[in-house]
Amino acid sequence: MIQAVTFDFWNTLLREHDGSRERRVAAIVATLTEAGIARTTADVDAVVDGLRVWFDDRWTQNLVVHPDLGAERLMRDLALEPDPEVQGSLADVFHRGGDPALLTIAPGIASALADLQAAGVRVGIICDAGFAPGATLRRYLEHHELLQHFDHWSFSDEVGVFKPDPRIFAHAAAGLGIDDPGSTAHVGDLRRTDVGGATAVGWTAVRYRGLNDDTDEASPDAAVVIDHHDELLAALGLA
Repeated sequence: MIQAVTFDFWNTLLREHDGSRERRVAAIVATLTEAGIARTTADVDAVVDGLRVWFDDRWTQNLVVHPDLGAERLMRDLALEPDPEVQGSLADVFHRGGDPALLTIAPGIASALADLQAAGVRVGIICDAGFAPGATLRRYLEHHELLQHFDHWSFSDEVGVFKPDPRIFAHAAAGLGIDDPGSTAHVGDLRRTDVGGATAVGWTAVRYRGLNDDTDEASPDAAVVIDHHDELLAALGLA
């Protein structure tokens, strides 16, 4: 019997709208301008893709990123002299994140979370945070009235590792008070991190493809695959 269910964050609970990259670039340009540093939108735009490549490389190596580290790398890519004040201002851009009103909520997630709680199931998050830290992601959930459905959170910037590292799953299990791996399920969109990580620790892996259908054939797929969160409780034998 499933006693706890954890969820990935991006493309499982929420998804960024198109245009988020442009808004982030604009915020960085505005921050540099306030600091008296002349960099155009084109200048910043030219390094943002490289910043993402750098993050993805650290992600696969299980080297956690936090806003200050991201700001330091951004300054290096923009060929700026080290300056703690400027670095702090750029880190604040990542801390602030985007406008939560511009995020898409996964269809059916609010009712699925409420139904899990009503069934007495403990609910958590296991999230590989990007440049926006866990504190910012909690704010996004609060804006969309989802935060109250969660009993525990395991964000990579707070735990110190990314999925599929078993330590982040252990952190979630401890926080949710669950000792039996067979009574826990994890829902996420990515095969390498979500499915692979959950399966390796003996949890039930559920791949959700409603917002992103991961076709990474080099990584294992889940035995349970759903297209809508309305399918979740039945798929886990809870309905």
